[in-house]
Amino acid sequence: MKKLIMMLVLSTSIFAGDYVYITIGSDAVSTSQKSIQSFDVVNSTDEVSVVRVHKDQVLNVSSLMHDKFNRCGGFIFHDTKEEAQAALEKNAFRNTTKSMAFFNYTITKSATVTKMVDEVKEAQIRETIQKMSTFHNRYYQADTGVDSQVWLKSKWEDLTSARSDVSVELFEHSKWKQPSVILTIQGTTKANDIVILGGHADSIAGFWSKERARAPGADDNASGIATLTEVIRVVMDSNYKPQRTVKIMAYAAEEVGLRGSKEIAQSFARDKKHVVGVVQFDMTNHNGTDDMDIVFMTDYTNKAQTEFMGKLIDTYVKVPWGYSKCGYGCSDHASWHNEGFPASMPFESTMGDINGHIHSKDDTIEQSGGHAEHALKFAKLGVSFLVEMGK
Repeated sequence: MKKLIMMLVLSTSIFAGDYVYITIGSDAVSTSQKSIQSFDVVNSTDEVSVVRVHKDQVLNVSSLMHDKFNRCGGFIFHDTKEEAQAALEKNAFRNTTKSMAFFNYTITKSATVTKMVDEVKEAQIRETIQKMSTFHNRYYQADTGVDSQVWLKSKWEDLTSARSDVSVELFEHSKWKQPSVILTIQGTTKANDIVILGGHADSIAGFWSKERARAPGADDNASGIATLTEVIRVVMDSNYKPQRTVKIMAYAAEEVGLRGSKEIAQSFARDKKHVVGVVQFDMTNHNGTDDMDIVFMTDYTNKAQTEFMGKLIDTYVKVPWGYSKCGYGCSDHASWHNEGFPASMPFESTMGDINGHIHSKDDTIEQSGGHAEHALKFAKLGVSFLVEMGK
């Protein structure tokens, strides 16, 4: 009898361990319940729901969110039920404060920025997209997902090797293989203030083959990482030294619930870091909307900062821009927003015009004409954001 009881306890423990908790937009719940097994709503509001789902269905959720809702990501993975519930409760508060200004948004560095923006090169961005696309995939549990981040760290180190005030490190995540990469430019006179530019580095293709799938992820999101890499190159070649500390991040595991950025953002909140602004570059090279080159997401972002970025475009990039919505947890900016930090997300198109080739073997640079002309505009925006926020 004792042996039987022990077996039952072990079986129950294993069974319980097969389930995880996510938060997801409540607008996606009905469709998800029809398509995904063991998709059980634990708690919900009009905007967000806590869901208990089998761990083997997490990638299926990601595929569904892309296919049915045009969301890259589209949900947030949580380590415990309690953390998911706390995120649900926090969401209502964060959305009431998203218009708050965290910074004195002014444009005062025209001479510096204009010169640096002129140095942004399409060929450099294209080269990085092509290199990152050569990895079989950048899946968060695949060896190639690790290898791609090790390569990126080396690339960023090469670009910054002449600067003693710049460091590049791997941020290791204990629960999966792929690390995040963080570059830090130490601020000169306001070092405790932090400006963050980020994008996710992982890629996936479909649900079934996971780490075996071919997922070049040229647009999603080698384009965003290449955009950031060009920002780094221009800043280093210009020998620009910001007054505020600037961190540039390539997040792991975005495609499976924003896991890398969530862990990093939580660590910054826990350590009471003073983050004055965050921008997310997730997909920058697909020119999908005819009348807008850069599209800002209005949900789970900071209105004041986003309006300031619009002024940066008018001043330095000079392309048409506008607004769209992407839904709950659609990219890593949501991780920072949920921790109370001001975040913005400039995107390559409206969500209705999203690149239909992402999350497949066909997400190659050829789908963007074989060049990086659209991403060039985002790199110029990135340079202007870094300098005008870093002063």
